[in-house]
Amino acid sequence: MLNGKRIIIVLYSLELGGAERQALLLGRYLAQVEGAHVQVWAFCNPGRAAKLCEGYGIPWRIVPLRSPRRNIELFKASVKLGWLLRRAQPDIILPYLTYPNVLCGLIWRWTGARLCIWNQRSGGNDRLRLRRPEHWAIRMTPYFISNSQHGADFLVQTFNVQPDKIRVIYNGIELPRPESDRATWRKRLEVSEDCFLACMVANLCTVKDHATLLRAWRIVLDRSAVTSRSTILLLAGRFDNTSEALKALAYDLELGRSVRFLGQIDDISGLLSAVDLGVFSSRSEGCPNGILECMASGLAMVGTDVPGIREAVGVDGYPFLVPPGDAEALADRILKLVVNSELRTKLGRVNCHRVKTEFNLQRMGLQTVTFIAHGLRVVEQDSC
Repeated sequence: MLNGKRIIIVLYSLELGGAERQALLLGRYLAQVEGAHVQVWAFCNPGRAAKLCEGYGIPWRIVPLRSPRRNIELFKASVKLGWLLRRAQPDIILPYLTYPNVLCGLIWRWTGARLCIWNQRSGGNDRLRLRRPEHWAIRMTPYFISNSQHGADFLVQTFNVQPDKIRVIYNGIELPRPESDRATWRKRLEVSEDCFLACMVANLCTVKDHATLLRAWRIVLDRSAVTSRSTILLLAGRFDNTSEALKALAYDLELGRSVRFLGQIDDISGLLSAVDLGVFSSRSEGCPNGILECMASGLAMVGTDVPGIREAVGVDGYPFLVPPGDAEALADRILKLVVNSELRTKLGRVNCHRVKTEFNLQRMGLQTVTFIAHGLRVVEQDSC
């Protein structure tokens, strides 16, 4: 349906986070399956996402644009991006995250593009300070994709977007082949086979709540001290703006080697094969890849009870979700699964099946292509 179409995906950064990974997986699908001519543009940080583009054979470029503090700065950024997009002559523009969504919403018609689709990846925790341009951009954008019902509800309730203009399309998860097996990873981590490993996969940044998890882990250690089995928490994710504070908190809680700050992991499949339980603490989420990757690896999950996480784990996972910020409850659910291996195995199988059926890459690609094709047809009909 999109063979030969020129598609530009616009991101804020080419560091690799959940939104960036999803955008690039979609870009690869559009290029390899649909035959579209895909480019990826971003405003800063040519990091791991740029390398992933190169691996997928997708051209990328940086258009240096800072987050605006004043309307005049937003106006200048809009003019710059609009001029460059007009020269590139895209048929379709697919921005991700609020700042790219707003910029592209404001200027896409001037670029000559036939369609622009706003990609909502959160429940509103990344909004701009400049609220009026955000509303303008929403009114000028014809269609919206949200990776969660929670995100779609936010668009309807906050901006009065018509529900028929929004399509909820869940993330597509693809775990690459592990580079190292369970035994190799455990040897690398210097832990024995009987050591219990829990892991949270998320960048260390303000939108996550690693601090509550660390406090919960202190409780886990205190209550499991009577057993001979050691328990270790792994934090796998890029060191962003909360990493130093979290390391200080771990020190204050005297967690020692019971918590490992691993940084960003390339072989996430291999790491998760060595883990016994997935954990995820956050106060607001869209559709968290870190949870879905654990589920795809056949892990049971303990997490915080926010709408995006509830959508991810489904009904079977509800009993192991706790109120945000409740370290006591989080520790309680973790301990229940530490001591019950049969329940962990059962939940892990249910989670793996859920990801394969509801969050697979083929489904995400097909639904997105169908929605884009619908938008193009409506545009053509309106122009006749």
